[in-house]
Amino acid sequence: MKSGLSWLLSLLLLLPVAEAAAFSIKEVQIKQVDSEYQLNARIEYQLSEQAHEALSNGVPLTLKVQLFVEKVWRGFWEPSPFAATLSFQIRYHALTELYRVVDRQTGDEQNFVTQEAALHALGEITNLSLVKLARLTAGETYQLRLRADLDIESLPLPLQPLAYLGRGWKLTTGWSQWPLQP
Repeated sequence: MKSGLSWLLSLLLLLPVAEAAAFSIKEVQIKQVDSEYQLNARIEYQLSEQAHEALSNGVPLTLKVQLFVEKVWRGFWEPSPFAATLSFQIRYHALTELYRVVDRQTGDEQNFVTQEAALHALGEITNLSLVKLARLTAGETYQLRLRADLDIESLPLPLQPLAYLGRGWKLTTGWSQWPLQP
């Protein structure tokens, strides 16, 4: 029994440890423009060694940004006046040595020479319409909840079990929230 336990502990020590890869929200600005709220945000994407290696070998990565505008004190039955998921794909093309970023909502594509430039462009959200003022109840306090993460479900099927079990694939900002100021 002891030898089996020590063998398991030895095996766990040999597993790669996720380095300082992380997604983080660096800046959020919510502004009222005419009759709606708009969002400007900057998200920093740092890939883990596993995600970087997969991307460098032609595996497309999908990054999601989830957004909710909701009452600060709401019942679970009350719908959010605004909910959206933005989806972006980044892929490396070895033949052209370019990184291609695709906005999966609009189909817009951009090419970048470096991975850093592509990830930086992915992290820039500018003048995104959040919610019309008419959809908000007067006298209520609202907030924006935001999260960005790597979409493991969009990875090729053979890679998904490794991604679910490996620490280097769980890349997320976690949920953050900001008040909507009138």
